[in-house]
Amino acid sequence: MRANAMFAVLLLIGLCSLTCQQLEGDLLRGNWQAAEVLEEGRPLGVDPSLIRMQFAANGKYTYSSTLNYQEAGTYYLEDNYLFTTDTLNQASTEKTVEIILLSDDSLHLKMMDTGKERLLKLFRQ
Repeated sequence: MRANAMFAVLLLIGLCSLTCQQLEGDLLRGNWQAAEVLEEGRPLGVDPSLIRMQFAANGKYTYSSTLNYQEAGTYYLEDNYLFTTDTLNQASTEKTVEIILLSDDSLHLKMMDTGKERLLKLFRQ
């Protein structure tokens, strides 16, 4: 009887985790535009209106930034992390950023760039 109860609890935890990831994926889908970029807590001298991300239901993403930089490829979520693989650039590897906030209208991503913490704050378009 105890083994069955333990199995049921583990199954319930697994289902809740899967459901939470699906809900996060639903929230992430859509078009996002940067409102602010901070590096080490200070505004970075870039025009945030040039930074945009789009996430589709089929696991594809696009990213455009300053200096005409662009990425496109696949993405997935695991816990509070966003994993992306750029398929435009052949030498690209999987990138990971931490999702600090994800709501109906806000997405905050924390990443490291050349050893410095960078926070990208986006809003839904």
